[in-house]
Amino acid sequence: GTDDPAINPLAPDAPSLASLGCSKLLVCVAGKDALRDRGVWYYEAVNNSGWQGQVEVFELEDEDHAFHIYNTHTQNANSMITRLASFLV
Repeated sequence: GTDDPAINPLAPDAPSLASLGCSKLLVCVAGKDALRDRGVWYYEAVNNSGWQGQVEVFELEDEDHAFHIYNTHTQNANSMITRLASFLV
């Protein structure tokens, strides 16, 4: 179900977010996405977990789920891909 820790890091049985095995994390959300709130909650939970890394949220308000995959040549898709690429460097 939706509270399985394999798909929901905020589930009651999920491992502690304070022990994430990375030094930085980028949470991307789209404003019209039905999953937007979960992404924001995840960002807030990581930010408040005591994790020692750097967490950022990137939001494009006027977009829906997976917009950058379905409409690859839009300005917002370009902004998303550029932000992801710059985060990885």
